[in-house]
Amino acid sequence: MAINHPLKPTLSWFAVLLCIFAIYLLSSQPASYSNSNSKGIVASVVETTVKLTKAGITEPEKWKLIDSINSVAREYMHGVVFLVLGLLAQNAVAQSGTKGMKAIAISLAICVIYGITDEIHQLFVPGRAFQISDFVMDSIGSIIGIVPVWFLYNRVRIKPKS
Repeated sequence: MAINHPLKPTLSWFAVLLCIFAIYLLSSQPASYSNSNSKGIVASVVETTVKLTKAGITEPEKWKLIDSINSVAREYMHGVVFLVLGLLAQNAVAQSGTKGMKAIAISLAICVIYGITDEIHQLFVPGRAFQISDFVMDSIGSIIGIVPVWFLYNRVRIKPKS
């Protein structure tokens, strides 16, 4: 049973704004700081994995692996954070009563416009730049987030036979 509460749309839009603010904060980090943080997380995961699996890799091999994983993870994180924004935006649009393809269009517009402004913002952050590849990842992540929520709100209901 769905809960209908008058605050649901407001809270849904608040979640969208919180996500946008989180993306803004992440994008505000200078590239060296951001890279150092993500590399630290990847290094912890690799170190733990090497210990648990007792993998016999040398220290230089381990750091090469860390660098490779970090590079891929940083690229895909654009998609992941915008996937979350897509989920939240589609939910907020649906909670506000918009349905069908119009809901997808509004949600995608929110995500794409924010993706563009995020890339422009990064022009002013040390070590960052406007990158088309990041914008493409943002857009793909947004679509991947929007579609399942749209499907849940707009799924085809099979009518029982008379």
